[in-house]
Amino acid sequence: MKKTRKAHLWIGLICSIFILIESVTGLLMNEPWLIGQTQMEGNKGNFQPGQFNREAMPQGTTSNSGQTQGQAQAQTGTTANGQTGQTGQAAVPTQFPGRPGAGGEGGTTSITGIIRGLHEGKIGTTNVKWLVDLVAIALIFLTGSGIYLSMKVLKADKKRRKRNTEGQVA
Repeated sequence: MKKTRKAHLWIGLICSIFILIESVTGLLMNEPWLIGQTQMEGNKGNFQPGQFNREAMPQGTTSNSGQTQGQAQAQTGTTANGQTGQTGQAAVPTQFPGRPGAGGEGGTTSITGIIRGLHEGKIGTTNVKWLVDLVAIALIFLTGSGIYLSMKVLKADKKRRKRNTEGQVA
């Protein structure tokens, strides 16, 4: 039982750090005004393909157009190695198997569409962004307090071991 408690303490402590990081960064991505931005680059604070590497996109396309880089290359006639070819041909596929089209249209009933909607703060057509924010805040509180309590337990264990060692020497 003692080993199980110790394993639970350390696994929980390590995982709590990662959960805390995920919660804080997720909240900041969902609410960019918390770090002084009016909104994330792109559209409504939601991640768009290629939004952070605008230089890599062909000239004349924007990251918030909802196009993948393969679709943009097909329109400009650029192949993967940078050569110009016939319009409509591209070396990069425009869609991945099992993934709804760019921009998320069409996959609202598929499992990936439901998951994507949850991460964007939507359940069906209902906007629950406030609930995602509330859960992130709750996770930040729970993991922060869990880390604090774990540290208190570790400190108490260290104190107890030190007392037991001193008692055995005397």
